[in-house]
Amino acid sequence: MLKTIHIIGLGLMGTNLGIKLVNSGFEVSGSDVLEENVRRAKELSAISLDHDESIEYDLIVLAIPINEILNYFDSEPSLKSRAIVDLGGTKDLICKKMDTSTIPAIGGHPLCGIADNSTWEPTPEMYEGAPFLLCETRSTDEQSKAVVTEFIKAIESSEIWIDQSKHDELISLTSHLPHILSSALVSLAMKEQDLNELINLASGGFDGATRLSRTSPNMISDMYLTNVDNVKDLINKLISELQQIQKISDEKIMLGYLSDTVDWRRALAEKFGERDLT
Repeated sequence: MLKTIHIIGLGLMGTNLGIKLVNSGFEVSGSDVLEENVRRAKELSAISLDHDESIEYDLIVLAIPINEILNYFDSEPSLKSRAIVDLGGTKDLICKKMDTSTIPAIGGHPLCGIADNSTWEPTPEMYEGAPFLLCETRSTDEQSKAVVTEFIKAIESSEIWIDQSKHDELISLTSHLPHILSSALVSLAMKEQDLNELINLASGGFDGATRLSRTSPNMISDMYLTNVDNVKDLINKLISELQQIQKISDEKIMLGYLSDTVDWRRALAEKFGERDLT
């Protein structure tokens, strides 16, 4: 039975997770390298239990940047727990670290990020209905899987088990490349046009295409550098795709190319719905 949970990292993801869990009746403690984050989490009622290293938690959640998650498994954990799950956006490197964990560990990735993660308006509902990707590791056992499954149900996310390498391959296309493209488009705009002139003419297309560039630079950098081979491969394929578009000068060919992509994207929206860009 899941009762006590310790969250390491009280940024946006960890604090909203804490609020969600506390509101659901769980005993939640938390820690962060920044005392300001701990104070804010307490003020937002994301913590209901004083942190005590002597007790055995039912679950430890690593809500910290990817490189810090990797570093966490380089030394013997100071806390005792029945299971560990992380919230990192790449999985292969993390899961390889988890393979030798003395605490049964499962790689996790909730698909519920917020474009502008500088805001501190509480949004614990961000986890509700969100796909929560899970990767089994060599240290995973049946008890830890049961604990994490109960945790996923508690935050009302959707449990999806996936191979760690397949996770990184798919997420490189659906998340990491779009983040890099968003930043690249902003970089181009910065170099090509005066901001005061651009801002008056920027439409919803520019806003929609660049909103991901408002994400924390540390987060984007960690995602890219820990999944760099997959992203580089996609960048090369995208360059080839753009070069093909450059060669189109016939209206019929251009309309055919665009129609195929429009039909595919509309079919995607009809099947899965359209997400709120806010």
